[in-house]
Amino acid sequence: MTRALHADGPWNALIADLLAHPVVGETADHMHHSIPKYDHLLRSVRYSWHIAGWLRADRAVCVRAALVHDIDSRLGTLRTHGAIAARWAAERGESPAVCHAITSHMYPLGPTPQTREAWVLVLADKAATFGDARQFLAGLLDGTSLAARRRLRASDPWLATRPPRWRRRPS
Repeated sequence: MTRALHADGPWNALIADLLAHPVVGETADHMHHSIPKYDHLLRSVRYSWHIAGWLRADRAVCVRAALVHDIDSRLGTLRTHGAIAARWAAERGESPAVCHAITSHMYPLGPTPQTREAWVLVLADKAATFGDARQFLAGLLDGTSLAARRRLRASDPWLATRPPRWRRRPS
């Protein structure tokens, strides 16, 4: 997937400032579900836009939360990375509604969503994960997934310092 394909949509005006942020741009070089994290984030944005329309949720809150919900996710665990991303968003002036949606996006592993917008992000993130798997599996057929994994492994600062899983020794 390309940045132009993902970022171009009716949601673009709502997230243009976040798309221009260097930390968001760096996610193109971070691996997430065996694909670039940028692809996952923008897939989440697209699904959030549509689900928010169906559920009559605030689309601006939903797409802004979707774009940054996994920022700095490696600094936490499955249960805690939402709070880390929400803190990052709050430090950049995002609303409490956006931060709540981010914090609870890992439900049922994280806090229970309390707003319609938070539920939208939960659903969009889960749906995007299936899209991520489809992207990776389709790439296995044409050979692009393994090449992308090698590229991401080399460009991702966090992964570059760690041995592959199959080479790690049990603790």
